[in-house]
Amino acid sequence: MAPRTARALPWASRALRAGVYLVLGGVIAAGYGVLVSGLVQLARAAPQVPMALTVALTVIAVPLALVPPFLAPVRDLGIAAARTFLDVDLPTTSARLGHDDRLRAAGYFVAHLLTGALATLALLFGIPYAVGLIGWTLGSRGDGFRLSAPDLGGWGVPVALLVLLALPLLALLGRALLRALAVPLLGPGPGERELAERQRRLVLAERNRVARELHDGVGHALAITTMQASVAEAALDADTAVARAALAEIGRVGRQAMADLDRSLAVLRDEDDELAARTPRPTLADLPGLATAPGAAAGHEVRVRGAVEDLAGLDPLVSREAYQLLAEAVVNGQRHGTGPVDVDWWRADGALTLEVRNAVGRDGVDHPRDGGGRGLVGMRERATLVGARLDAGPEAGAWLVRLTITEGLR
Repeated sequence: MAPRTARALPWASRALRAGVYLVLGGVIAAGYGVLVSGLVQLARAAPQVPMALTVALTVIAVPLALVPPFLAPVRDLGIAAARTFLDVDLPTTSARLGHDDRLRAAGYFVAHLLTGALATLALLFGIPYAVGLIGWTLGSRGDGFRLSAPDLGGWGVPVALLVLLALPLLALLGRALLRALAVPLLGPGPGERELAERQRRLVLAERNRVARELHDGVGHALAITTMQASVAEAALDADTAVARAALAEIGRVGRQAMADLDRSLAVLRDEDDELAARTPRPTLADLPGLATAPGAAAGHEVRVRGAVEDLAGLDPLVSREAYQLLAEAVVNGQRHGTGPVDVDWWRADGALTLEVRNAVGRDGVDHPRDGGGRGLVGMRERATLVGARLDAGPEAGAWLVRLTITEGLR
């Protein structure tokens, strides 16, 4: 009995909530019915009631009755009610409603009222009819029972039970019908779907940006820390000054990585820009500072060549993303290449070209992709984000990363 009862409880709960929802629609439909009946009675009462008064009341009452189904708050209430009583998963959107959205919402409003009116009538007539059948069968011969039900003899009680059982089944049928109509009529329209898709893409782009931030900040910091730790270990006995410098660089890079991590976590937590203001991201104006990048002690000094004025006047987003891309290329060159890393840039023909070049490994193979192949993918995504072109690959015994910027130049 317990398993059957457990299975019956959800069915009864759905029928009960559906019945309440349908009765609500029936009550609202009754209000509209009273309005129509009143206007018809006024029209029939002429000439006792002046026709001008009837027309005036009609002109006022009819628009007031017809406008609500098209209003956004009524649609929002319909969505909330459908979720609560019908268990329909309808998204909440903040898009401005168009004509199509309002028409669809009004269509569902009418469907709810009509279905609710039928269910309410069935409830109002079905229960008295069933009670009358039972009362007549059990011998109660009052006028109330005689008016509400015929004499069916021994069939009275079974028929009454069938009528009572049909009421929750009708509620479930009405529930199924309104559930089928809820998504196409109350669900998002083309404008809302477009907005949701745009928001989804923005969220995806932000996640990719955070992933690049973590890769550039924490990933490169770990690479530099590993390289400097090797330098410190090699120079610990032979040259303590170099070892101290390497350890100091490890501390500096670690602190910078913590700041980058805090900034990325602030984005994930949806915090304000206060942290970003305290730790501004570098731009191409900071590119000459790459000459002091770590790695010189290991023979990976960075040689920077270019006119500083060529780096001015760029769109801030382009400048920040381009700097991160070049900084990543420099770190990759220090990790995987041999000898110094050359950074050059120039402007010509309405474009800013920036190059990072370093000798390939001693075995002469191509420069390996950082992060198991994700490094170059992330760099290309970053270049695409700012409308730039990225070329990377071996050239004349060296590994070359070339970034060509044509958008955002001023």
